[in-house]
Amino acid sequence: MKERFEFIKTRLMVLVLIELVLIIVFSLFIERYLYIVQFLLLLLNFAIIFIMFYESENTYKRRVFSVSKILGNEAKYAFDFARVGILTYNHRQNITWVSEIFDDYDLEIIGEKVTNVFPELEELFVGKVEEKTLLIGEDIYLVSGFSDESTLFFKDVSDVIDLEEQNKNNQIVLGIAHLDNYEETTQYEEEQTIAFIDSNIRQEVVRWADRHDMFIRRIRQDRYLLVLNERVFDEINKERFKIVGDIRDASKKIDARITLSLAFARKSESFKELEDMSNKALELAQSRGGDQVAINTKDEGMRYFGGSTEAIEKRSKVRVRVMAQNLGSLISQADNVLIVGHKMMDFDSFSSALGLSSIVKVYNKQAHVVINMNDTEQTLKEAILNHREELAESHHLVEHEEALKLLNEKTLLIMTDHHNLAQTQFEDLVEKASKRVIIDHHRRTDEFEFKTVLTYIEAAASSASELVIELFPYHRRNVVISKLDATFMYTGMLIDTNRFRNRSHSRTFQAAAELRKYGADLAEVEYMLKDEYESFELKNLVLSTSQLYEDIYVLAPYKDQFIPRPLMSQVADEIISVKGIEASFVISYVAEDTVAISARSNGDLNVQSVMERMGGGGHFTGAAVQIKGRSINDVVEQLKASIDEVRKESEAS
Repeated sequence: MKERFEFIKTRLMVLVLIELVLIIVFSLFIERYLYIVQFLLLLLNFAIIFIMFYESENTYKRRVFSVSKILGNEAKYAFDFARVGILTYNHRQNITWVSEIFDDYDLEIIGEKVTNVFPELEELFVGKVEEKTLLIGEDIYLVSGFSDESTLFFKDVSDVIDLEEQNKNNQIVLGIAHLDNYEETTQYEEEQTIAFIDSNIRQEVVRWADRHDMFIRRIRQDRYLLVLNERVFDEINKERFKIVGDIRDASKKIDARITLSLAFARKSESFKELEDMSNKALELAQSRGGDQVAINTKDEGMRYFGGSTEAIEKRSKVRVRVMAQNLGSLISQADNVLIVGHKMMDFDSFSSALGLSSIVKVYNKQAHVVINMNDTEQTLKEAILNHREELAESHHLVEHEEALKLLNEKTLLIMTDHHNLAQTQFEDLVEKASKRVIIDHHRRTDEFEFKTVLTYIEAAASSASELVIELFPYHRRNVVISKLDATFMYTGMLIDTNRFRNRSHSRTFQAAAELRKYGADLAEVEYMLKDEYESFELKNLVLSTSQLYEDIYVLAPYKDQFIPRPLMSQVADEIISVKGIEASFVISYVAEDTVAISARSNGDLNVQSVMERMGGGGHFTGAAVQIKGRSINDVVEQLKASIDEVRKESEAS
C-alpha cells in the first residue's frame, strides 16, 4: 500500500510539472488560448480528484467485503460486537492489512512496520510474552497472534479491566486499631483526665476513620475494629498511615505514653481468615514494640511500616508469674529439656541458657545446654574453657550429636535469645522437637515457621538474661544459681545494654541487683570482657575507615580481613558514643562470602527496620544482618538506600 502511494505521488508531481510548463508556454506564445488550456487543466484536476476518491472508497469496500467473505457475516458481526481487530503483516513485519475496527482511530498504518506503530509489541515478536496489552486512543487492547500466520488479534478489554479495577477497589480489608499503653495510662487516672485523653487521642482515631469512609466500632476500651476496601486502603497507604504519627504527637502534647498500632488483613475472600490474619498482624505489631503498622496480605506475607519509637516497658508481675508457672508445668510434663541458643552464641544467649537450666533442676528434670564451640564468640569460648569444670558441676553442656540422641517425643526444647529458625544454632533439633518454647527479648520479625507451646517475647527487656531472672521467684522451690552462673548472666546483661546505657529500665537494674545478691563477680566480668592487644589494634583499624553519611550517620566499611562479630559490635558501640552521631554501622567480611553489618542507634533511627530491609533484625537501637554473595561496596549502597527509606517513613509518620 505504501509503495502504491509513492507511485501515485510521483505521477502527480510529473502531472503538475507538465501543467506548469503548458501554462508558461501558452502565456508567452499563444496567449489567446490560455483560458481554454486553464479550463481544460481544471477539469482534468477535478477528474483526478474524483478518481482518487472513488478508488479510496472502493478499497475500503473491498476490505469490508473481504472480512465478510473470509469469515462470513455472522463472524464479522461477532468480531464487531466483541470489539476484536485483525492485523496482518509480511515477512518484513510491515502491515499489509487491518480490519475496519482501526478506522475508529483514524490510523494510517498500512505499509508501516508493526513495531514502529506499536512499540509495546516488540516483546511479542521476540517471544518474551504471548500476550501484550496496549493503549489505542482511550481503549485498552489485549494483543495476541500467530507468528506462523503473520496475524495479530486485537481484543478490546477496556470494560474487563474497568470491572477488574472496580472489583479490586471493592475488596474487603479488615483492620484493627489498638492504642498501646492506653489501659496502663488510664488505670489510675481520674475520670476528668481520662475524658481529656479520650477526646485528644481516642476520638482522633474515630475522626480519621470517618474521614476515610471506614466502618469503625469500638470492641474494647483500647481497640477498634475497622472495615474498609482496597480503595480506602490505598489512600491511607499513600499518606503513609499518617494517623500513627498524629497519635504519637497528640500523646506527647498531653504528656501521655500512648501510641497507635494498626493491623490490616487483605486479599482473602473469607471473613474468618481475614479475622485470623488481622489478629496475627496485631500480635506481631505489638511484639515488635507497637507504634507501627503491620499489613498481612494473603500469599504475600507480612509487611511493616513505622516503628519509630523504642518499645515501652509494660510487662507486669502477673504476666511474669503466669509465664513462669506455664513454663514450670511444661517442664514437669517433659522427659528432659534441651536448651539451644542462636548462631554465633554470645554471653546473653549462653547465660540465659544457664539460668533456664537452673529452673529445670527445680523440677528434678535433666536439662542439657546444647552448644557448638566452633559457632561461639571468641570471648565467650575462652570464658567457657576457663571455667569448664565448674560449669560441669551445675550444668550439662552437650554437643549436637548427643542432643540428637536425647531428643524424643516428650522432650521440651527451649529457644533462648532468638525466635527465628534461620537464627538458631541447631535447625534440625528445632524442626524435630514436638514441644518448643521461645524466650526472647528481640522484636519479632515475622510469623513463626513452627508451632510453639509457649512464647515469651518482651521487646522492652534489656536481655534474655533479664527475662530469665524474673522467672526465678515463681516456681515451687527457690531457684538457686552459682556465683559463676550469676557472673555469666551479669556479663550477658552488661554487653546487651552497652554497660547499662541502652534499653535499661528499672526492671533491668532490679535484675542486676538480684545477680549481685547471688554473688556476681564484677572483677571477673571485666576480666572476661578484656581485649587482647590484637583486638585493640584491629578496633583502631576499623575505626580508621569511618565515614560520615548525611552528617549524622557513620559507616565503617572494613575490607582488609575478617572481623569477629563481637568486635564489630564493640566498634559500633564506640562510634555511637560520639556527640552528634545518631547511628553507626560497621561493615566487614565475617567469612569468605559473607558480609555482616553491626548497627547501633541513639534512638532517633530505628536500626531494626534498616536491618530488616536487608534481611536481618534486632532491636530498635541495636541490630545486625549477614549477607552472602555480595561485595562490601554493594552492601554499603544497599545500606544507604535502606537508611533513606526508613528516614522517609519516619518523617512521614
